[in-house]
Amino acid sequence: MRKRRQRQIASTFALLIAALSLSACSSQQSSGKVSYKQTAEASLDKGMDNQPEAPYWFPNQLLKWQFSKDKQAKYNVATVPLAKRIDKWQLPTVNKTQDPKMKVVALSIMNASTSGNAPRGINTFDANVFSNWQYIDQLVYWGGSAGEGLIVPPTADVIDAAHKNGVPVLGTVFFPQVVSGGKLKWLNDFLKQDKDGHFPMADKLVAVAKAYGFDGWFINQETDPEVKSFDSAASGKNSQSTTKSGLTKKHAQLMQQLIKEYKQKAGSKLDLMWYDSMTKDGKMDWQNALTKENQSYLVDANMKPVADSMFLNFWWTKKRLASQDLLKKSRDRAEKLGLNPYNLFAGIDVQADGTSTPVRWDLFANQHNVPYTSLGLYAPNWTYTSSETPDEFQSKEETLWVNDHSDPSRSVPSKTSSQWPGVSTYAVEKSAITKQPFVTNFSLGNGYNYFIKGRKVSLRDWNNRSLQAINPTYRWMIDNPSGNDLKAAFDYTDAYDGGNDIQLSGQMRKNKTSTIKLYTTDIPFTTNTQVKVAAKATDKTQLDLVVTLKDGRKKTIKGDQALSSKWQTIDYDVSGLAKKTVKSISLSLTTSKSDTSYRAQLGRLAITGKPQASPTAVKSVAIDNRVFDEEGKYAGVNLSWQAASTKHLDHYEIYQRNQNGSRSFLGATDTTNFYLNALERTGQQNETDLMVVPVDIWNQRGPASKVTTLKWPDNRKPKAAFTVDRTLASPGSTIKFTNTSSNNATSFKWQFTGAKQTSSTAKNPTVTYAKAGTYNVTLTAKNKDGQRSVTMKKLITITPKAKGALTVLSKNAKTSASGYTNSSEAPKMAVDGKLSTKWCATGKAPHTLTLDLGHQATVSAVKLAHAKAGGESADMNTKAWTIQVSTDGKHFKDIARTYDNTKATSLNTFAATTARYVRIVVDKPTQVADTAVRIYEMDVLGLNSPLK
Repeated sequence: MRKRRQRQIASTFALLIAALSLSACSSQQSSGKVSYKQTAEASLDKGMDNQPEAPYWFPNQLLKWQFSKDKQAKYNVATVPLAKRIDKWQLPTVNKTQDPKMKVVALSIMNASTSGNAPRGINTFDANVFSNWQYIDQLVYWGGSAGEGLIVPPTADVIDAAHKNGVPVLGTVFFPQVVSGGKLKWLNDFLKQDKDGHFPMADKLVAVAKAYGFDGWFINQETDPEVKSFDSAASGKNSQSTTKSGLTKKHAQLMQQLIKEYKQKAGSKLDLMWYDSMTKDGKMDWQNALTKENQSYLVDANMKPVADSMFLNFWWTKKRLASQDLLKKSRDRAEKLGLNPYNLFAGIDVQADGTSTPVRWDLFANQHNVPYTSLGLYAPNWTYTSSETPDEFQSKEETLWVNDHSDPSRSVPSKTSSQWPGVSTYAVEKSAITKQPFVTNFSLGNGYNYFIKGRKVSLRDWNNRSLQAINPTYRWMIDNPSGNDLKAAFDYTDAYDGGNDIQLSGQMRKNKTSTIKLYTTDIPFTTNTQVKVAAKATDKTQLDLVVTLKDGRKKTIKGDQALSSKWQTIDYDVSGLAKKTVKSISLSLTTSKSDTSYRAQLGRLAITGKPQASPTAVKSVAIDNRVFDEEGKYAGVNLSWQAASTKHLDHYEIYQRNQNGSRSFLGATDTTNFYLNALERTGQQNETDLMVVPVDIWNQRGPASKVTTLKWPDNRKPKAAFTVDRTLASPGSTIKFTNTSSNNATSFKWQFTGAKQTSSTAKNPTVTYAKAGTYNVTLTAKNKDGQRSVTMKKLITITPKAKGALTVLSKNAKTSASGYTNSSEAPKMAVDGKLSTKWCATGKAPHTLTLDLGHQATVSAVKLAHAKAGGESADMNTKAWTIQVSTDGKHFKDIARTYDNTKATSLNTFAATTARYVRIVVDKPTQVADTAVRIYEMDVLGLNSPLK
């Protein structure tokens, strides 16, 4: 989604409700004894170098991994246990075709890349905040690539959000096709056995899942050197036979044995789902069904179980296979084998076309609309990646998961392959709301702002899916009488707590009641149960609670006061529901006057016992580590603390304590650590005080912790630095100098030996050199606190031999490297003159690429083409590296250093020197935490022969 457009939409809409938004009136607000100074929008939103990173591994890396020795492990642990859901057979169905037997799995790209992912988000709005958990039974955290890593556990925030809703989450083991960089070696490493015949990898898969708190693995094995094209196989053109160079039957047998050992060690608590790809004979032959070729991954020859479930490939709905009725045959085979056919998931690939994906739904279900198998969606994150605004994202979410009416009660089976019926047509809405307390602020887990009890305390963008609330079971079911036309949507312009609320808007007639059905529940009420709702409305509104009891009776409980234009908390007397079980929760709205543009906002719903004492202050707040940018203006800070008690705790809030005693909100989390990204220094302050506040389920804030102090580096004197467009030129040439000094410099003085103009006070001067020779350049940067200088000796070489453009010395040079992913991303690809090829190496940095120019030459510049130049994400552009040269290939010296590149192409210029070998050492391969380096071109520039 495009942030600028989101901001414009949110800002425009905010003007319409300015009269309702008290939080916009002041930058400093008070809540009781606490004074809030509104946090400004962040100027930097990329993760700094110490941002914790969610793990990913190649097989040999995971085999060496130990939780106790992983310094980042504690940041990646999920905190929310898997909630128990209401039994599916006790759930109500809201249309004629919902079937409790059928399940849904989503293979979703929850983060844009395998690497570089913060465990619980950072200060950006953009995140795939999927929230229709009620329609899925499992989430596969889809990830893995040949350039980053193949074994990918889910991030902690995704686990937390799913577990609140009772959804198990599986990590991914991904062996890519050879065309995508797959190597048979990786599969062989995965399937290694020890001297006793056991699989060390089975132990590691169990250990990772238990350590990080997720629920199992999805294995996608598609590596086979003989199968070159997935698309050819899809069209039926693929032909291959397994030989020694490709997959063998032994691979298949070992995989089945590994799965069995994993299941034996994992027990029933950890699942394993197999993807329909490799057959029992070790062939890459997608069956698109349960057949005799792949059934051995679910049950062995002795009818003993293997994997728990199977994701069937996508082509069962293709024209060339439609006549085979593969899903019906899969059901029949499963039943014959004594397997549950609903542990088979019929795959539908919606990554490219979303709800426009053609599907033969008549092959998915029989004439009575009973599905033959369960449903598997690949890349339903299409709703997010194809959207430019939050509203578009939510609209597509409703179409995909519910239907194009945004009302599951109106779902009907599709009569054509071109019409998407909505998952709610077949999947019943699930719920994990089975006990008290149940508290929701309707948060999606991100925001452009942050609100506390209706006050806007921060303008800082954020995302943390661990803070996503349990959102309505039904999207949306609103009973509007004649004359009313109330509609529901998520709204980021206002909130009671967090970053969004639910907005109900449309036409309302005086004394006509509209009712929105929110949740399916199974909550026993007691004599201590309290129900409260925080809400507001443009008109005076009676907001009543409507519940359905276990015996089917409906009860309406009147709110203790009417809504007004300010946030207020409505109390409901539910004493009459004591010792009764509430099966559904709805709210009814009745306005005191007719209004064609009525609007109400729901900010919080809480079903709890009576409030207890506010939480106790946390202890031992500490800065685990911190980094600063080069100018000492921004800090990345990892905080941790100890909870005095977690009873009734909801979350923690992190604050900066200001000099006047006010607080500035910096973030919130559900665990005892927090990564504070790009904390901005205020003026020339030398210290920043940080503190943590616990918040309980009643929205009570405990006392702030003792402060921990971040000490900033002394950056008062400016740092002098510059670059030059060319260091090797002919007499009469004009050379441009670019000032890269720190931002606090206010004036400059340049000195150029040998130039026509030997000094300058311009920021970026242009200088002409008339005579041959080698010359120094000095820059002094000044401000009121002092000055610093830098001199680059013998930087400029003027010679008649350098007339015109410098020669590209490296075209098709001999290359070597510390590593590379495969033959199509080999070192030589960096010197072939093409932006369609690259050198790519994975694993931990540093990565090195060495060029042999074939003879000694004069080199003075290196031009690099990074990921963006080759069409990849700018996040993959190389960030930091060193250029080295050598005359003998053994002894290298540093001649140029780049610390913070963000551009698609870069130019390092340096004093002309004699060299045969030129090497780049990349220590920060990307803008994020991804450790794979991508160099599309490396041009060494200079003269073909040494200068005397």
